[in-house]
Amino acid sequence: MLNLQTIMPLAAQDYSDEPNTWVFWAFMVLGFIAFLCSFATPICQSNWENIKGEYNENNMRRLFMFNRQPYILVVHIAVSIILSAVIGAAILFLVGGIGYLLLWIVKLIIWAIIIIGWICLVGGVIALFGGGPVGCLPIIIGGLIVYYQDTLSAWGNKCVEAGFEFFNELNLWEYCQYLWTEYSLTLLTIAAIPIAIGVAAAVLALLCSFVFWIVETVITRKYNIKHPCPFCHNPSEPAIYLSENVELPIRLRPSWYGLLHVTHPVTGESMPTMLLNGRDELPRKCPHCDRIINYKTGVEKHIAFVGLPESGKTCLTYRFIGNMMKNDYEIQFTDDVNKEAQRIILDVKNGKEQELASKTSVNDMRRSLQILVPGKAPLPYHFFINDVGGELFTTSGVESNYMQFFKDVESVSFLIDPFTMDFSEYETSGDFGKWYKTNIIGKKQLKHTEKFSNVLQTVKTMSDQFVHKTKNIHVNIILVKSDTGYIPKDVLDNETKLKDMVITQMGMAAEVMDLENTYASLHFYAVSALKDYGIDRLTAGIIEDLNIKL
Repeated sequence: MLNLQTIMPLAAQDYSDEPNTWVFWAFMVLGFIAFLCSFATPICQSNWENIKGEYNENNMRRLFMFNRQPYILVVHIAVSIILSAVIGAAILFLVGGIGYLLLWIVKLIIWAIIIIGWICLVGGVIALFGGGPVGCLPIIIGGLIVYYQDTLSAWGNKCVEAGFEFFNELNLWEYCQYLWTEYSLTLLTIAAIPIAIGVAAAVLALLCSFVFWIVETVITRKYNIKHPCPFCHNPSEPAIYLSENVELPIRLRPSWYGLLHVTHPVTGESMPTMLLNGRDELPRKCPHCDRIINYKTGVEKHIAFVGLPESGKTCLTYRFIGNMMKNDYEIQFTDDVNKEAQRIILDVKNGKEQELASKTSVNDMRRSLQILVPGKAPLPYHFFINDVGGELFTTSGVESNYMQFFKDVESVSFLIDPFTMDFSEYETSGDFGKWYKTNIIGKKQLKHTEKFSNVLQTVKTMSDQFVHKTKNIHVNIILVKSDTGYIPKDVLDNETKLKDMVITQMGMAAEVMDLENTYASLHFYAVSALKDYGIDRLTAGIIEDLNIKL
């Protein structure tokens, strides 16, 4: 008879052991196929194709650990493994359920046959008693069915039992639950490890970036590396770095685009991100004046020669640099220098007679002439030598932003030239007063002269505007064109006598006192740029003031 236990709801039996071998392999194959299919999903394809990250609007791609794609892929794979197991189990569940249903249908058909057999038997008997011979066939068929109904019913029950057993073989819900209970932590750990490694790498990269920034900041401050633009004297950093004249669209610093190097998105050049590995050897554009800068890093020393127009600042600057190069052949220019300057300086270096330099043009008034000087420091010395156009100190003047170099200047040399300076505001006396009256006033050479007080006032104004501590600036008063005879021979090499001459004979006592009280030091020199007189003493004095170890 029908066993009600065979038609219980479709529920899996508890698994105390693993399923049969063929079921296990069927489960594994189906799960693996489902796992492979997961790689064809759009989310997987998109992240796999961009495993290193997507390019941004500047065509720059961040470092691997700073992109979301690797992390999404790891999560996708972990979820796919779980879903693949569920899908494999679901397919086997459906196969078992369908098999169970089909065998139940077989049993229902057998029930129907038995019922039909009884109907045939009863109908045949009625027909036979009614005198109809046609009832014989239903009686025979029905009788056979009724006679074997127990066998048929038992066979139907066996079909249902076989279907139920088959269903239980393929019902892997409990097995999947067992797998999740036993291995979920392992799976999550395996998935979490690469994510944790990626996050740790990102944090480490950020820490390294911060450490690199600290190291570079310490080094730049220790060695006075301020990165001024040689043209406008504003800070050139963060500069716009170039590769084959193509701008790098991001700041060239250790960042999530690269720690030690960043790849240019157009040229493919690997560009160093720090001073220590060569960043300052790259061409770059000043963000303030858009001029191209090419110079190497060194311990910065900023010098300025200031004075009235035609006082010989440019000739003195070229002689100063040429003599330094003559004493040390390893000195080199660090930025583009006009051909005339190069020729004159190299002539001085090679011991040739110095020719007169052209007057500094307005366009070059702000330009620093730069040299790289090897010394005893770990880095070479990077000299910024400012030959400041005399028009900056006349009554007409030019824009004050041409004096931006005062933000970094450490040594300022005032040039006094009796041929271009108007001494009418000073009370001259002594030998100089006599010389001046005879050679300047007597020969009517005053038409191109200017008041030296303009120079002093402009420098004072710029010092107050740009310099935090004027006591960090060393000042020199340089009596130029000393070969013209206005300085007695016994005074030329005696700083004390030069100072006394400026104070008493040139009448500049108040100016000298103000300079001594305002700046770090005040020295006096007599030089002749064209005759190469007093330049070595001046050079040695400036180097000593700036604490340069050559």
